[in-house]
Amino acid sequence: RRAGMFGPSPWLPGRSKKIRDMDELLMSTILPNWLTMCRHGIVGKMQFPRESELSPLFMQLKSYVENPRKPVSWSLAFGVHAMLTGILEVDKEFYEIIKVSKAVFGGFFAQTRNAVKLLSTEEASDMQNSNVWKHNVCMVSFLESFGLDAFEERAIWNPLCSGTIFSIISFFGNLEAGCAVVDCQAQLRITLYLYHGLLINNIIHEGEIPLLDILYDAFKDCKALWQGELPRRGELVKRFWICFGMGLKESKQMAEKAQEFARGGSLPTDNFAEGAKFCRGRKMNSIEPAELATSFRRICERDFSDVRDKYHTPEQRRNSRGSEQYLFAVRTNDTLDHLNKDLQLLATNFIPIAYYLEQFVCSLGRIIQWESHLQSFKRQSGTNLRQGFAILFAQHLLGTLDFAQDPLNYEFLNVPMGLAPSSVMKMFFESIPAENVLWFQATDSDGSVVQKVTI
Repeated sequence: RRAGMFGPSPWLPGRSKKIRDMDELLMSTILPNWLTMCRHGIVGKMQFPRESELSPLFMQLKSYVENPRKPVSWSLAFGVHAMLTGILEVDKEFYEIIKVSKAVFGGFFAQTRNAVKLLSTEEASDMQNSNVWKHNVCMVSFLESFGLDAFEERAIWNPLCSGTIFSIISFFGNLEAGCAVVDCQAQLRITLYLYHGLLINNIIHEGEIPLLDILYDAFKDCKALWQGELPRRGELVKRFWICFGMGLKESKQMAEKAQEFARGGSLPTDNFAEGAKFCRGRKMNSIEPAELATSFRRICERDFSDVRDKYHTPEQRRNSRGSEQYLFAVRTNDTLDHLNKDLQLLATNFIPIAYYLEQFVCSLGRIIQWESHLQSFKRQSGTNLRQGFAILFAQHLLGTLDFAQDPLNYEFLNVPMGLAPSSVMKMFFESIPAENVLWFQATDSDGSVVQKVTI
């Protein structure tokens, strides 16, 4: 039995000067923890989606725990070497990195729990009963098991393993699950259609509401929300209904009714009933995370079809084109560029965002005095309040922004349809604490902020 294999480890950061000095002491702590994690922890109990893309080291470790007699592959040996090298590189900063990593990890799940708690107090919303919300929030919450105190810190929060955990949280837990919940009550499309309508009418301007700017920029190419290019004035109502699942013919009819009313016509008596009848004419598209973040497409879908080499001289490209090393270098650099470009979106926690968008829609309905009309719609049609809200929203609020001569001051039910919603939107989103929706701030090795993420 070799010395140093059991008992408290004397390994300390800063003591080792090269990878072979004290790696045995360090591995005597890490390997038993990895073994426990793969047998009894989250890695052993759960099969992750996209695990070969997001957690290749964990997948390799698990396969050897399940079949310890198979030969050790070069990929596993390289993974262990990379982990040890990562610790050596950060040297004396190792424990500070562990501290920061655990704080960021805990912050993400604290934001998620806070959103669930706040949603339970919103009486006007039915979102907490949505199967999509419950399933995805439960699935994301399970990822908190990575942070259990049962595992030694150095085994879980070393640079390589913590990077793996944050990749799983960022791309699977936040982007992929977040895309499922962020519009589960149509709250995202209602908010962004309103924001877009106010922008194209110059009632508000980009830069006034930073959080909505982040979402607007991220979702501007989302087929599920827009079905093509962003709509121009005169197209809002029709495009909203198309993206809400209504047929093309019926969407056009609804837009014509909205135009008639916005230009002085009387309120149709069948406005609610006809809207409810048409609301689900065809299958809707789902929101795809690959449309929002190119880094997701590169890492999770391994799609490099549109990569262009911006990193080599013409001579270097001629000499190296087609080689595996050349392709690897170009794709790696392109992925890193897009990770930096997507940083603001990746730092935004989608589960709290889903809650705040839902609360905004509920608050808007209360402030512009639609609640009694929505309750009447529910009694008449037997459908839910959100469907009634969508009809009032599209036909009268978007209709005003689409067709009214003075959209800022045009009134419906004695409420100015441009002025009131824009004021509510500004006040609501300005009041959201950044610490409730932004779960990390990227910094450089000297502590300086890489890219300031604000709302």
